Amino acid sequence: MSKTHSVALVAMVAVTLASAPAMAETMVLTASSPWQMDNGADSCSLKRGFGTTDNPALLEIERLGPGDRFDATITGRAFDGVTGATHLTLKTGPDAGEPIADRFTVADAPIEGGKSLTALIFSSTTFNGFSHDGQAPTPVTPEHEAAITSLIVSWGDKAVQLGTGPLGKAMAAMRECTDGLVRSWGLDPAQQASLSARPVPKSSPDTWIAANSYPFGADNRRRPGLTRARLLVDASGAVSGCKVVDNYGDSAFATAACEQMTSKAAFSPALDQAGKPVASYYQANIRWKVRRPMKQVGQRRR
Repeated sequence: MSKTHSVALVAMVAVTLASAPAMAETMVLTASSPWQMDNGADSCSLKRGFGTTDNPALLEIERLGPGDRFDATITGRAFDGVTGATHLTLKTGPDAGEPIADRFTVADAPIEGGKSLTALIFSSTTFNGFSHDGQAPTPVTPEHEAAITSLIVSWGDKAVQLGTGPLGKAMAAMRECTDGLVRSWGLDPAQQASLSARPVPKSSPDTWIAANSYPFGADNRRRPGLTRARLLVDASGAVSGCKVVDNYGDSAFATAACEQMTSKAAFSPALDQAGKPVASYYQANIRWKVRRPMKQVGQRRR
């Protein structure tokens, strides 16, 4: 089933700082609410509000399973005018060093009154950034998470900084939640954490979804969308289940995604520490676009 996101925004405080390092116009939005941990049936997410009633923002950090990778969705009026063609980066503070993400999807997040706010969705990144030249980012430690105090979105001569405070305790709660998810899928968290090999697609994920699969009858505006799904992969490498855990856009996106991936995806199975094939899972993100081949980006390496 698809999940349509509503954005609940509470009273917040905003401060605009023109003197932030290396940024011409940096809007700093302070936290307006405590972290909310959502232990869902299909995902674990941390949510926190920022900003003011007139200039609200919402941050959601979501994981579909264990590991360093997460999806970050930042929603706010400050991002109005940003498009998929905008050159934009996501960094961590206080240092604001190398970007941890530079690819994103723009979506509409509905709010009360039939209106919407702009949502920026950064998929499958880590607090140590993304892969370079085929090299995976270094593992993220609890000490690194505790040292992060903000997230910074930059584009052109503008930037929005969310004052998250140290992330150590929040991410520790996230790890407890993702271990619970794995148990609910009938898998052993300890075994999954110690796999010698994860499931590997036998064909490019780009081929799982046909280029003409955009469900034109679903969204009259023909807007782009994003579907996130979890595939269960048995010890033979076959797909034993598909579950859409997030869907930004019409529910027809979710239906088309699982129908095609279940029939076309095949894997080399996961291996335990002894090299024995075991059941595991694979996370996939699908971006929907009109008049262009639909790109499947699950677990993509850069």
